[in-house]
Amino acid sequence: MRTQLSALMRKYVEADLTTSSGRALIEERYWSLRRQVPIVYVLGFVNLSAMELASAGSLNIGLNLPTFIVGCGILRLIQWFGRGRSVSHELMVARMHQTVWFALLVCLAVCARCLQLLQVGDTVSHMAVMLFGGLTAIGVAYGLTALPAAGRIPLLLIIAPISVVALWSHDPRFTGAAFGLVAVAALTMRLLAAHSRHFTDVISSRSVIAREQQRVEQAHHEAVLAATTDFLTGLPNRRAFVAALEAAFGDPGKAAPFAVATLDLDRFKTVNDTFGHCVGDLLLKEVAQRLLRSVGGRGFVARLGGDEFGILLFGVSQPRETESLGQAIIDSVNGPTLLDGRQLSIFACCGLALSSRKTDNSPSRIMADADVALYQAKANPGRGLALFERRMEGPRRRRTDIERALMSPNVSKDFDVAFQPIFDLKSGGVIAHEALARWSDAHLGSVPPAEFVPIAEHLNLIEQINDVLMEKAFAATRSWAQEVKLAFNLSAIQICSRGSAKRLLTALAAAGLKASRLQVEVTETALLVDFERARANLQELRQAGATIVLDDFGAGYASIGYLRELRFDQIKLDGGLVTAAQYSTDGKRLLRAVISLCEILGVSTVAEHVESEELLRIVSELGCSGGQGYWLMPPVAAGDLGTVAKLSKANRLEQRRAA
Repeated sequence: MRTQLSALMRKYVEADLTTSSGRALIEERYWSLRRQVPIVYVLGFVNLSAMELASAGSLNIGLNLPTFIVGCGILRLIQWFGRGRSVSHELMVARMHQTVWFALLVCLAVCARCLQLLQVGDTVSHMAVMLFGGLTAIGVAYGLTALPAAGRIPLLLIIAPISVVALWSHDPRFTGAAFGLVAVAALTMRLLAAHSRHFTDVISSRSVIAREQQRVEQAHHEAVLAATTDFLTGLPNRRAFVAALEAAFGDPGKAAPFAVATLDLDRFKTVNDTFGHCVGDLLLKEVAQRLLRSVGGRGFVARLGGDEFGILLFGVSQPRETESLGQAIIDSVNGPTLLDGRQLSIFACCGLALSSRKTDNSPSRIMADADVALYQAKANPGRGLALFERRMEGPRRRRTDIERALMSPNVSKDFDVAFQPIFDLKSGGVIAHEALARWSDAHLGSVPPAEFVPIAEHLNLIEQINDVLMEKAFAATRSWAQEVKLAFNLSAIQICSRGSAKRLLTALAAAGLKASRLQVEVTETALLVDFERARANLQELRQAGATIVLDDFGAGYASIGYLRELRFDQIKLDGGLVTAAQYSTDGKRLLRAVISLCEILGVSTVAEHVESEELLRIVSELGCSGGQGYWLMPPVAAGDLGTVAKLSKANRLEQRRAA
């Protein structure tokens, strides 16, 4: 049945529902036909009535052909206009197919009536039949131009038969009229064909234009989407986030409260440098998915760039509620993950800022506030979360000034190295000098490492600074006694990067120093980034002759595990652990236990932050072999190290021993 219907579509209405232009042509034919139908029937009724009056002399209502024709027309009008505008393409084709058959039926009836009237009456009535019959056929044909298959029927079924009858009569008047009707019918059929082609071309052109417009709109939509979407994570990008933030502000008098959170990952650059950008990209995708799951429909998540994400939290107005949501986000992001066959730990920091009704509030201002809170959170790694407060304005300006100074092209010349001795608590001699970074800026003055190092890491400048400091430290080391070592703290990037041990040994050799002169200090936080890579680099340095020291032992939670997994030559006890021994019995017991553990492992210990004679006495009695602190000797410039040996003979160790 469907195949037959398709054949009829092609035959009568030139329909092709498989293409958009074909469907558009069907729609235009259908609605044009619907608009023309009333005109067709009015024209037909008027001409038929005129023909009856001119030929028969009256309108005879009864069971006859005129009544049948009028009744069919009325029923067809009701059928056409009793239906709504919601019509499927298949139904449109079916109705147009019905129109063809209905035109065939009605035209046959009109033809029969014309032939019937031509059999009776005089010449005048016959001429009236030919006139009004021809007008009816031509008028109906023009009324059905939207459906050429139906428009040809009255020309063939009305004009052709009455013309044949007229020619058969051998009356010159009827013969002339017949030739005229045939000529008009032929021209009308040509016009119908031309109109149909033009109609089809116009609809096809419209379809092409519509498709092109749709393509342009789609391309524009895709361009807008590409411009506002982060290609890696699929999240909205910074541009989309700023637009959403501006929309959130809206009318200052009507805007609903909200909060802005900025989040970034600790040591993400180290992951990139250590494992490559592919693993870094996988890590960003994982974080994006965790953020989406955590925030859900309560907010808008975007990637602002690098390892930084932005979050809009809607309907938040109270600080406590904001901090609670921020902590939930941090908890959802933090934790282990398996990427490319490697298990990594994700740690994030989050800065929060609440929207305000104040006149100075703006999208740029609230984002700056959230960034300041983020820096505050990074300075407090224990929690990793901070809500912006006005008291943070000073640090914001300070950080901006430091960033600007670090970005200046000649900043490296302002960096220098100071050295703090590490003493042997038994002999009083110097074991090593620890290199400490110093930066003095013309406008900022002296900036401590605790302040500029995190900013330099954020700006990806820490490696350049480390290279400058290492070069100066190596140059100073060449003038020391051979038994005195250089203690240099390696960052997470340095210790966990592929080939970092080889680069360090190459730099030592270039400086004319043996590896045995180097004492490498690493913290457990640096080892957390990639323990296996760090282990390989440390083993390579140790095999070359360098001394390996675990720094800040006791400050974290995983140090004992590292003592089991790695072989260290020395342990530096965290200053907090050492200081606590001076003020509490429990602190002293804990310090004794840690020193005893190191003795069992055969590793010497150095106490940091020895800042009083009492602390010196405690750590000496507990068995520490070395000590370091301001009370023993403050950091000194490289040029003053020549006096340290002399000072050590009269330093506080000697004074205590003499006392």
